[in-house]
Amino acid sequence: MTSRGFLVSLGFVMGTAEYSINLETRDKAAKADSLRRQGKLPLALYGRGVEPLLLSGDVQIISKILKKAGESSLVNIKIDGKDERIVLFKEPQYNPVNGEVFHIDLYQVNLKEKIRAEVPLSFIGEAPAVEAVDGVVVTNRDKIEVECLPSDLPHAIEVDLSILANIDDEIKIKDLKLPASVEVLDEAEESIVIVTQKREEEPEAAPVSEEDAVAGVEVTSEKGEEESSAPSAE
Repeated sequence: MTSRGFLVSLGFVMGTAEYSINLETRDKAAKADSLRRQGKLPLALYGRGVEPLLLSGDVQIISKILKKAGESSLVNIKIDGKDERIVLFKEPQYNPVNGEVFHIDLYQVNLKEKIRAEVPLSFIGEAPAVEAVDGVVVTNRDKIEVECLPSDLPHAIEVDLSILANIDDEIKIKDLKLPASVEVLDEAEESIVIVTQKREEEPEAAPVSEEDAVAGVEVTSEKGEEESSAPSAE
């Protein structure tokens, strides 16, 4: 069975500004490292027709919200206790040593203008092909790009693997069932997930003991000496 003839079971959460953060403006002269030592995260706000702003906020609070909201959920920010904006997290940067976030861009959205954003795919269920035909589920994508109004932005798209019953069954982008208000920008025929045949594992070579290894070296050495001492044919 191929992707033709079925539509993917899909669940999604429409984007609403369910998260809120209090932020403050930061001076251009303030050093980012100094802010981090104070437990604050440097942020940069930008957007279409928006004057860029340098901000900061509590790193622990922002990190928790980032884990829940990702880059596809609207977040309400209040700057200096009064100026409210609606934003998306963009391009979070992480410390390569400890994995902690050390910078995030904030993209201010206009609720009346369409935006483009990458929405993560959430794979649910189990593919019957894994047990029934010894198949392997291969995931080719973990997100797709969409265009829509900010209020229509899905937080995530659930892809149900339980429809994958045979080898070569696959789910393509065109199989995703989204609201008419959400346009998918990626190639419709691109594969999201496919079932392949499990490869047979090659038997592992028997371990060689130290004695056998030494004996092998000695035999090779002796053979080389014999060949070098043999008279050459003229």
